[in-house]
Amino acid sequence: MRIISTTLILLFLTSCELFVIGNNRPPKKVIDITQESAIGGAMLFTTELQLENVAGAAQLLSDNMGRYSANRQQEQYYNLARLTRILKERKVTRVIADTITIELHNVKLEFDYVKEFAFSMRHLDSLWYVMDFRQIK
Repeated sequence: MRIISTTLILLFLTSCELFVIGNNRPPKKVIDITQESAIGGAMLFTTELQLENVAGAAQLLSDNMGRYSANRQQEQYYNLARLTRILKERKVTRVIADTITIELHNVKLEFDYVKEFAFSMRHLDSLWYVMDFRQIK
C-alpha cells in the first residue's frame, strides 16, 4: 500500500508541468497592410501580386527620385507577372525590417518557410513605395 501511494504522489508531482497557468507567449503583432509603414507597404505590394493585380502593384513602385512614370511601370510588368506566379497562395512566415535612414528601409519577407524576398522601401509624400525587390532564396 505504501508503494502504491508513493508512486501516485511521485506521478502527481512529475505531472505538474502539464497544467500551465497564464500565457507565456507574447501576443502576435498585427501589421496593417497599408502604405503608412515600410512593412505594410511591402505586404501591400505582395498582396496585390497574390491577387494578380499587377497594375495595382506597379503603382507602388518608385525610384530614387520619386514615383515611376507610366512607361517605367509598364517596363516592370514582366517582372511583376513572374513574381505573381512565384507568390501565388503563399503565406508570410517571417518579417524582418531594417532601417537604413528615416526615408529608406529594407524589408525581408519569407513565404512558406521557403521563398525569401528583399524589398528596398522609400518614404515619399508620407507613403512608402517599393524601390527595388529581389528574390533571396
